[in-house]
Amino acid sequence: MRKHILPLAAGALLLATTTTAQVDMNAILQQSGSNMRMEPDTDPFVPNAFVGSFTMDMHFFENGKESKNSPMISTIHSSESKLAFDSKSPEMKESVRMIIDQKEKMQYMLMDDGKGNKMAMKTRKMKVTGMEESNRNAADIQVTDETKTIDGHVCKKMIAKDEDGTWTGWMAQDIEMPFHSVMRDMRGKGAEMHDDALAGVHGFPLEYEWVSNDGKERVTCRIRDLKLGTVDEGAFSMKGYQLMEMPMMPPGMGR
Repeated sequence: MRKHILPLAAGALLLATTTTAQVDMNAILQQSGSNMRMEPDTDPFVPNAFVGSFTMDMHFFENGKESKNSPMISTIHSSESKLAFDSKSPEMKESVRMIIDQKEKMQYMLMDDGKGNKMAMKTRKMKVTGMEESNRNAADIQVTDETKTIDGHVCKKMIAKDEDGTWTGWMAQDIEMPFHSVMRDMRGKGAEMHDDALAGVHGFPLEYEWVSNDGKERVTCRIRDLKLGTVDEGAFSMKGYQLMEMPMMPPGMGR
């Protein structure tokens, strides 16, 4: 469960890093003995299931103390073909936005230092291939009858337990879109298992908490400013940014 509660913006930044440095990443993966590789995404276009926007306020705790990088505030905008992630944390001095174009198979990392310097890096959209099957057991998921209303949405309490910890979420029952569909480009090993475990579980988590089994780590999240059905197209604009296109590297380089 832990892999699926990482902040979306953090996942986007990780994706950008592995894309712009894909050769080095593949070399590292090979040296570690992994079969995983970063390769261009040539899969057929599938529209995003979610159209709208929301902001996530995430707090991270270790041994009862909040991390210095907490809170992480992430705003997500999603149209049928594009996804935009904005992220802010106490130690981030630059404004960072990641834009993924699902139809054109391109992605852009936009950086604004707040001093008039705006840079955008354009790369091919990548995907991870060669992932081994997970030996992890499926999460034990319980949807309870306990409810509470959050921002006008009636939510049911859901509890999921696996070998890492316990995830407790309040699922808005009037929102059918599964939460993990927003995260499809950030998903890692075991994602299929996670999808199978959540089959038949409806709703969108407006609040959740994850606690490790040893009690040392805790993550809390609150989703706010949720808008459904429409999205501000300005979220995908690169106006005012200097665009740099990062060319694909020849196969074999970096090995």
